[in-house]
Amino acid sequence: MDRTNEQVDAAARRRVSLADMVSDEDAPVSILASPAWSSWLKVAVLAVLCGAFYWTQLRQLVNQWLADVNWSHGFIIPLFSLFMLYNWRRRLFQAPREVCMWGWAFILLAVLVKAGGVLVLHNAWIPQLSITIMIFGLVMYLGGWRIARIAFVPIFYLTLAMPWPDMLYQMISTPMQDLAAASSTVLLQFFGVKMTVSASFLKVTSISGQVHPIQVAEACSGMRSLMAFIALGVAMAYIEDRPFWQRLIIMVGGVPIALACNILRVTGTCTMFVIDKRELGEDFMHNAMGMVLLIPALLLLMLLTRLLNSIYVDVDEDEEDASADVDGANSQAPEVQA
Repeated sequence: MDRTNEQVDAAARRRVSLADMVSDEDAPVSILASPAWSSWLKVAVLAVLCGAFYWTQLRQLVNQWLADVNWSHGFIIPLFSLFMLYNWRRRLFQAPREVCMWGWAFILLAVLVKAGGVLVLHNAWIPQLSITIMIFGLVMYLGGWRIARIAFVPIFYLTLAMPWPDMLYQMISTPMQDLAAASSTVLLQFFGVKMTVSASFLKVTSISGQVHPIQVAEACSGMRSLMAFIALGVAMAYIEDRPFWQRLIIMVGGVPIALACNILRVTGTCTMFVIDKRELGEDFMHNAMGMVLLIPALLLLMLLTRLLNSIYVDVDEDEEDASADVDGANSQAPEVQA
């Protein structure tokens, strides 16, 4: 009887230890519950079927990433998504897995969206967006709602790699061209440069008195850097665990940083015309400034994340100090016997 009780106690201790390891965030990933090989086989088969269903859209995406420099960052977006999933692998492995039939609703929605984009709207962007809906539906069907909720951001982050239709692109790039032209004019006029601006068309009077007409073209609108920094801001916001308001600040913070850098780019290009270095303004400064300004822009975004991290840590430390003071006061209070 004693031996039987010892075996039961040992089995109970093993169950408790395993539960503790699974629930412990510091436990190595290797001991967490990972999908069986049959689950990975299902994932592989569905991935192949999904790739075949979207083969035309995937080929269009790759071709546009190669041909259009404004969307060349599309190659990096899937890598960031995979990195976020790898960074959250502990949460994914700890989440309970179950078959969720609601996933079929998203799968059906993706099929309808693709069909509407191809047959009705004749638009390449809408069918491409349906790829993320299809992936989300498959993840929900295979893993359940909890896993789908964790993978929501990495999945729909892929939409930032899908080129916008020309009408939407023009609606945003044209005001950005005008903003870059007007802002650079104000900056140079502050230093005494004679300039006039009309929409995105500039007239610069050089130090020798020559008038140079300059057109802020679509390539100088800053859309390329804007899209790149929005994608980078979302990635940096979700790499670390932080409150949502901090993530929102980081994601939105990439927009003014990209706009400011593009204004400086146009200003630097116009400066070459002011000092009668037209050849530098048309070639070197026009191309090199865009690459050079990426460094301070990236540093500003990193500085913003560090600042938010320090604010978050200070709040936590203050709360810990306050709770410590309360505990100390309670421990020093005299005991009253009834």
